[in-house]
Amino acid sequence: MIDQSTFDFLTDLKKNNRREWYHANKDRFKDAQQNFIDFVAMLLFRISEFDSEMIGTEPKDCLFRIYRDTRFSKDKTPYKTWFGASMNPGGRKRMGAGYYIHVGSEECFIAGGVWHPDKDTLSAIREYIVGWPNQFESIVNDKGFKGVFDELGGDRLKMGPKGYPKDHPQIEWLRYKDFIVSKKIPNRDFQSDQILDIAYDVYHQMADFITYLRKAIGQ
Repeated sequence: MIDQSTFDFLTDLKKNNRREWYHANKDRFKDAQQNFIDFVAMLLFRISEFDSEMIGTEPKDCLFRIYRDTRFSKDKTPYKTWFGASMNPGGRKRMGAGYYIHVGSEECFIAGGVWHPDKDTLSAIREYIVGWPNQFESIVNDKGFKGVFDELGGDRLKMGPKGYPKDHPQIEWLRYKDFIVSKKIPNRDFQSDQILDIAYDVYHQMADFITYLRKAIGQ
């Protein structure tokens, strides 16, 4: 579970997002980060119970750095005020469909899928949906799936992508630029002994979606 001290650190960091404060509280950061790493390790273990491709993935390979890239942003605060991990087979640097966890002082959520794919990957997903539409729709329209995630998230086009007629039977899905699902989880649940079971249920519900996307991109 996530310790209260981890949430306290993230709250304080949000109020004091400066290099001087961060370096003065580096030990608090290390403790909070280790708590998150331990949590990710437990998540990977539970996910591997139904997704064998995740076996052997190291928690540290999934973590995002706390440092923000401020080069092209008006917001020049140097640090992220949350911990995030992209749990793909082999770690976050391996492109493909995988699972995500986000823990922040103000928001926590569980997610998965393919976010901001490159042109070739996006094209492969769209073509796979065209080729196997019934399988895709049976997954995303499943009662249990919709009960957890409601609908797909991420960016999508106002009109259909080039190369597809406006009245294409799958145009609703072809408009998507991301193929992700997410579920907000109350922060208090992350401090509960039940959080691993809660996370397991959410990740397990998206497993067929992840498998479909992996087949689409040949992962």
